[in-house]
Amino acid sequence: MRSESLAAAVPPFPRCRELSRRRVGLQLLRMFALEGQRRVMRRELEAMQMAKISHQEVVEFRQARRMAEKRVDPATGEAVTLKELMAHYKGTYKKRELEDYWDGYCKAPKSKNSKAKKTKEQKPEPKAKAKAAAKATAKAKPAAKPATKPAVKPEESKGVSVGKDGGASALAKLRTFSKCVLGEYVWLDADGVTRSKTMTMTARPTKVADLKVWNYDGSSTGQADGSNSEVLLKPRAIFNDPFRGYPHVMVLADAWNAWDDQPAKNNSRVACAETMDMYRTLDPWFGIEQEYTLMKPGKVGMKSAVPLGFNADGSEPAAQGPYYTGAGFNVAIGRPVADEHYKMCLEAGVKISGINAEVMPGQWEFQVGPCRGIEMGDHLTMARYIMLRVTEKHDCVCSFDPKPKEGDWNGAGCHTNFSVSPMRAPGGYDCIIKVCEAFGKVAKQHILEYGEDNDKRLTGKHETCDINTFKYGVANRGASIRIPRDAEKEGRGYMEDRRPGANCDPYRVTSIIMKTTGECLSAETIEAGGKMHSAFVFIKPHAVYEKVKTLVKDKLVAEGMTIKSEGQIKADMIDKKKLIDTHYGAIAAKAVSMKPSQLTVQTKAQDEFEKMFGVAWSKVMEDGLVFNAMDGAKKLGVSPDELGKKYDALKKGVDIIKFGGGFYCGKVDDIYVINGFYMNMRSKFTAKGASIYYYEVEWPAEKMKWEDFRGKLLGPTDPATAPSGSLRNEIYNKWVELGLQAQPDTGDNGVHASASPFESLAERCNWIRASITKDAFGKALLASGIKMPKIKEWFNDPAVSFEGDKKSIFDLLEDKDAAECLKKCKAIAAENP
Repeated sequence: MRSESLAAAVPPFPRCRELSRRRVGLQLLRMFALEGQRRVMRRELEAMQMAKISHQEVVEFRQARRMAEKRVDPATGEAVTLKELMAHYKGTYKKRELEDYWDGYCKAPKSKNSKAKKTKEQKPEPKAKAKAAAKATAKAKPAAKPATKPAVKPEESKGVSVGKDGGASALAKLRTFSKCVLGEYVWLDADGVTRSKTMTMTARPTKVADLKVWNYDGSSTGQADGSNSEVLLKPRAIFNDPFRGYPHVMVLADAWNAWDDQPAKNNSRVACAETMDMYRTLDPWFGIEQEYTLMKPGKVGMKSAVPLGFNADGSEPAAQGPYYTGAGFNVAIGRPVADEHYKMCLEAGVKISGINAEVMPGQWEFQVGPCRGIEMGDHLTMARYIMLRVTEKHDCVCSFDPKPKEGDWNGAGCHTNFSVSPMRAPGGYDCIIKVCEAFGKVAKQHILEYGEDNDKRLTGKHETCDINTFKYGVANRGASIRIPRDAEKEGRGYMEDRRPGANCDPYRVTSIIMKTTGECLSAETIEAGGKMHSAFVFIKPHAVYEKVKTLVKDKLVAEGMTIKSEGQIKADMIDKKKLIDTHYGAIAAKAVSMKPSQLTVQTKAQDEFEKMFGVAWSKVMEDGLVFNAMDGAKKLGVSPDELGKKYDALKKGVDIIKFGGGFYCGKVDDIYVINGFYMNMRSKFTAKGASIYYYEVEWPAEKMKWEDFRGKLLGPTDPATAPSGSLRNEIYNKWVELGLQAQPDTGDNGVHASASPFESLAERCNWIRASITKDAFGKALLASGIKMPKIKEWFNDPAVSFEGDKKSIFDLLEDKDAAECLKKCKAIAAENP
């Protein structure tokens, strides 16, 4: 309400005018105050002036209102007064910050009658009543204190932007940088030591893609020459900055050569990420116990030699014993450092799970994890960086040296706890033993990845196994691999590799652990995938009758097959989910969505086309005489179904030619149509009342070859020429007895079955939503090193290069047994990265 509106509402009589002004002014003041927003201050001032309310009255009114009013704290959803809010967060945030938080983020509690209350005029409370209400509220029992800090921190009310960093061009347009965000980029140098530098950003990032690729002088970190020194920093993970506080961040990055965009020296993260991606279906979990030693400062830039807690006169303290997990002065040396580091890691978002004092004075340990895959290296690297930052103000040095003090003192390790899903599953103990055996075969290769100077620590003493010896055991801290007692007892769990040194590169350690494990389990997975055949068989819509179902099922069982599942899929579902279009993949695409110009016709096929039709393929393409099925129907002025009938009348080798798997070209009237049969074929599956009836079957590969499954059990495409006793031939001969409306032909040949183990996986994923990661053949493909995106791409039956030719992937794998199919898939993948 504006001031002129207020003036118009006041009666003209002097006394009434004065009283009305005061009453209306107070009403406006209350209305604006309840909004709790700073922009109403100007309006409140107008109300004060017109109502002749003193400044002191306004101050008292505001104070009473603020102290009595309750608002919802976003952190907990609890309604609290400003006084209660300040009491709870006292010591954590300043008074002004909490007032900003109260005004900007704490909202009035919602009420069922809130809409009615907004429309109903409220009477102002007298000053005395307001004070009384405030006093009563203050004496009332305070609301339950929230267990956590505000979900929206008070600092966020300062107007910091979030999202993508605008970069230098955006900074140049700002009048002030006061609301900018600092990003501390952290990376590893040539020696595996963390380095960092700070960037001013226009916004707080919410995801890695919001961050800029930066650069630095690699000649000063041992990663480049001075004449070509630029190295790039590519962001990989975001953490909160616990040193500067919100909204500032720390950015974990890895280093790349600017001149060739290859990983810079000591960028082991790239190889680790590839390994983790290759074996991601095993869902690796890691937990690393990082031991470190706090040292007394030596000369600037020189390696420290004396651990914190060792006597000032150079003599050694009492022998090991009381320091491990100890407490008290002269026992737990350096606890303030360990505790502050713990707190800082939690604030940063590092997955730190615990700390404890270690065996030597000044020696501690923090645990990071469980972490999945590549994040183990990311979180441990950031935890190490935070530790180095913490020691800057505690007058000590953090050493990750595997043997920081010679003599009868424990070294410092980086024990790596590890498991994959088969280990955590019931019966996983056998998997743990199998992997331990595999580790023993490559023990020397692992040691090379486990840190420098590790031989000084792995002596066979001080809870270690000798560096040249490999052994594993339950609850044995003197073994290379310790298996927890609980894992043996429960028959599943994890294993602990005790060999990595404190200075190890976590990316190299986790990478080789995963590689050895993956290769060990993959060999078994691939072998299992090659021993069992799984196929998808369905009765086509024209033959879905009870007698046909009985015939097909009895035949499959008689041949020694196990029916894993069966069922009906109706036309409306087939149409709605485009199951038939996905099933026919490339066939459907060539008929409907792809234009002839997008198709590749091999030179040999073009020669055969010219021989058959007497005109060059390039000529008919140039003259615009080639169409897909959809466009061809429009060109001829017929429906897709009518085109399909015309197409069915064509004869192979006379007026229709096969260019490849699912790729046909036929001459219809005066034009050439690609896959003109498809639309008619599709309508058979999607017509009202139609359906298919499927069987998911499996059998040992040694009992029946895939070629025999299709050639003898199923029968060729033409049921009339199929072998006697095959499913297609029996349905062809007994069509009247079975209840079919017409005798089967090449198109309607009764039953379909997968052409290869790979095609079976594609069909089962499409029709019955099978899982690649749970299917034996699917797991074997992944274990062979073929990535998930590539498998899904192949489900569309693309043309791939192989042995100097380009063919349909389905054609290349047709009739191959599972083991052979897996080998060929791996070879094809190698030629088509």
